[in-house]
Amino acid sequence: MNCFKKSSLRISGAKLQSYPEYHFDIQLEKQNYQIINGTVYVQDHKPCAGAVVQITQINCRDNTRSLLGYTLTDENGYYLFSIKAKAHMNYELAVYASLL
Repeated sequence: MNCFKKSSLRISGAKLQSYPEYHFDIQLEKQNYQIINGTVYVQDHKPCAGAVVQITQINCRDNTRSLLGYTLTDENGYYLFSIKAKAHMNYELAVYASLL
């Protein structure tokens, strides 16, 4: 099965059986993405669950800023972004405390 950028694969839970095995061959198109990940801690060095991490792209040529997105930290304070980084851009992370 070939999967391209806008393709998806859905399997209804009602159609899955407890014994049969399902095998899929999926070909992913090579992409030039980078992973940015880390852990957010509070002052006493404990992981901060539910913090918001925001990533902004800054154009080095004219200093324009573009918000790329947000993610939340998990129960261990871990976050992850996947971005298509560009050579003439800088990236800024901002972290906002959990409201929980």
